[in-house]
Amino acid sequence: MRSLCMRALILLGVGLLLGGCASVETTVDHGRSLREVRRYFVVSNPNDNHALDRQIATILTRRGRTAAIGPLTMLPDDAQAVVTYQDHWSWDFGEHLDYLKITVRDPLASQPYASVTFSARVPVREQPAATVAQLVEALLEK
Repeated sequence: MRSLCMRALILLGVGLLLGGCASVETTVDHGRSLREVRRYFVVSNPNDNHALDRQIATILTRRGRTAAIGPLTMLPDDAQAVVTYQDHWSWDFGEHLDYLKITVRDPLASQPYASVTFSARVPVREQPAATVAQLVEALLEK
């Protein structure tokens, strides 16, 4: 009985430790907001094998925004914000997203004014689409 309780405590401790291994951090420059931005351009990453650009654009569209995708050379004249992203995946009996940073900048500027970063020390088993949706939602709410 005592060893059963000890095992349960150890499993609980490991579960709590692993549960806190993923973090999301959102930053938006003071005085800026994405609430009024309606037209986005998501810059495609040629090294992206997971169609994250399409996922980001789909979520923006679901939230009532207009989102185009492509290389920076196809930036539309009416775009209000340019979205870029960096991702990192790990392999552990399947690919897992362990880092994703989405940044937003003005079309005429080079420095981003908003960003959201997902970082997991231990690969997260949830679907990447859920993580992308969480990050885009966090940006739009700021």
